[in-house]
Amino acid sequence: MSGTHTAETTSKITGYVIGAVKRVIPPSAQPGANRLFDKTTNAVESALGWREELTPPLRIRIHIGPFADPRLYRLAGDMNVEGFKDLAGLKPNAAFLDIACGCGRVARALTKYLDASAKYEGFDAAKKPVEWAQSVITPKFPNFHFRTADTFNKRYNPLGKMGASELIFSYEDNTFDFAFAGSLYTHMVPEEVTNFVRETKRVLKPGGTTVATYCLLNERTLPIVDAGKSMPRLIYKYGDCRVRTPKDPAHFIAHPEEWVRKLYEDAGLKIVEPIARGTWAETTPESMPLEKYHLGGSPSSRASQDAVIAVKS
Repeated sequence: MSGTHTAETTSKITGYVIGAVKRVIPPSAQPGANRLFDKTTNAVESALGWREELTPPLRIRIHIGPFADPRLYRLAGDMNVEGFKDLAGLKPNAAFLDIACGCGRVARALTKYLDASAKYEGFDAAKKPVEWAQSVITPKFPNFHFRTADTFNKRYNPLGKMGASELIFSYEDNTFDFAFAGSLYTHMVPEEVTNFVRETKRVLKPGGTTVATYCLLNERTLPIVDAGKSMPRLIYKYGDCRVRTPKDPAHFIAHPEEWVRKLYEDAGLKIVEPIARGTWAETTPESMPLEKYHLGGSPSSRASQDAVIAVKS
């Protein structure tokens, strides 16, 4: 088994174990059990020389992605920031918006790059990861802030009070120089993507940049997807989209490139050409360079997503 498959399998098994334990522990006892679990896994990682203060405990990392190995978690964030710099010109003094920030994977990496005059804001529907970032990162870096958005998400916030298609970002117009949405729109149906792209444009400053990852369907990728050869397999139709499972279209979804282009144009966002192609559907010489930045996933996966970079008109 390759290192890639080992990392992904370990993360899945760990997630299943945590979920199984939660189901048998009474709700009243879960906070104590969580503290004990975190203390134990942190001690193991410390003994292995893997712990770092701004890296969340295993229980939190697994909640937001396949990051059983904390070194992969850190590498993913570090390489994301390299991608922002190399592909989109992120500056150290930027006002940065992290859309679906999780527990601060990108924020942790940005603490080493953004200077004291910069501002970081992140929001996410998942309450526990945000609370961890608020309690650990913000006290050490006061210009880094996190908040929750009470939107419904089947996995992360099943009791959310509104749909993602209704959310108004909690920021003023023309606030940010840079906005990132990594592997978010691959988990949103079209009306939700539409709202988030429009809101992103609203809160960006004129000339501000947005980077977002997608699985884009076009004349080249669609035949590969329909043949079941994409990573992941997206063989079911959902309108003009393709999804992993029709029971939960937002579990993983690919959107038509033509539709995404029209959405950005209508929103007042000019796409920087050419779109950076990922390897989720096929691997070509043009798509290989994007893999190192991990903009749409973790270093344990060899299936990078397409990166759409756009500027507010």
